[in-house]
Amino acid sequence: MPSNIDDASAQTPAYDSLPLSSPTPMTFVILRHQLASIIGRIVHHFQQLREKSHYSEVIALDDDLLKFITNLPSHYSLTPDMSLDDVDTFIPIHRFLLLTEILFVRISLHRPYLLKRLNSERYSRSRVACFESAIKDYEIRQAFKNSVSSETQDGLSNAYREFQTAMIGGFYGILEPAGKYSDQMHAILDGFMKDHEGTHEMDETTRRELKTIEFLRNKASQVESLHEAQRSASARPEHQAQLLLSLQKPISSTKNYPSLLSIGAKDCGSQSPALVVPNHVSQSPTFFRLQSLDCTHSPTASSSPHADEENTAQSLLDHWCSAVSNAPVDATTGAMSLGGEFPVWLGSTNSSMVPNLRLLSGLDGSDWNYWEILVNQIQRAP
Repeated sequence: MPSNIDDASAQTPAYDSLPLSSPTPMTFVILRHQLASIIGRIVHHFQQLREKSHYSEVIALDDDLLKFITNLPSHYSLTPDMSLDDVDTFIPIHRFLLLTEILFVRISLHRPYLLKRLNSERYSRSRVACFESAIKDYEIRQAFKNSVSSETQDGLSNAYREFQTAMIGGFYGILEPAGKYSDQMHAILDGFMKDHEGTHEMDETTRRELKTIEFLRNKASQVESLHEAQRSASARPEHQAQLLLSLQKPISSTKNYPSLLSIGAKDCGSQSPALVVPNHVSQSPTFFRLQSLDCTHSPTASSSPHADEENTAQSLLDHWCSAVSNAPVDATTGAMSLGGEFPVWLGSTNSSMVPNLRLLSGLDGSDWNYWEILVNQIQRAP
């Protein structure tokens, strides 16, 4: 483990390692070193070939990530002590890099389970983890943008992580059109779009990301409008009996999970309710019919849940992430891979095994069909 020393300081003996509560330029390296040990175990979980992985391992890894976040030194925590930010200008930059990486890793850990078994609570903890991590990531980025110069922002740009957060926000809008985090998710999507306003020249990757988020935002708006229309219709006298019957059905999870949003808050004992798919999705005949399709070739098929537990929506998302991360540049269409957008340790797949992979070849909307198919697995078409 590196020592927490400041070689440039004349006040600290060269080999006198300070506690982590006293930040030095090496504090980030030490904390990043600790995080790397957790990342290594996450890599092992997704790349095991001889033994089958289990979802319980994901829960254990998530617990370790939350413990790591909870024990961060005060100057690097989610609710940081900023008293030294103006004196030691490296602290806000190191804090930003560390926290956004932690949240990116946490979303990456749970993303392969985000859309699995939407009509049950089996993987609801992963949905909670993805949604809360996206919210916190956006808050940290906005605070950082408001506190540093544009030159500093450009030098620390990691757009692929912002895209992943925005993508999670889009899925939330489709799954929870009237959820408790709707306002935050709208802000994430709108913020991503606003950041690209007036940009006339974009590389292929940025254009694909922008169009994808635009698509998800439009879909989320359609689902929200449908939800409002259904709620208005249910208030009519002729729908009162139907409304009473629906109220007898459970519409949310009773399980509680450790909440990332409560770490560092005054009420540390508060927990966030699990998020599950709305009734109008789980009751859809199309939803149940599509769940029976064969999707045994998911990039995460070697880990838990196993192939027999896959559902179509998650499998399509896995295939898309794998395709954009591993597919080479197509000279005939101009399409290029989004290398680095998702960690390679989340698995890969042979392109011949990906259904409708050819739909991903273009940049001006030709992957709309693929996304349309994916979204239609998790919501009734509006």
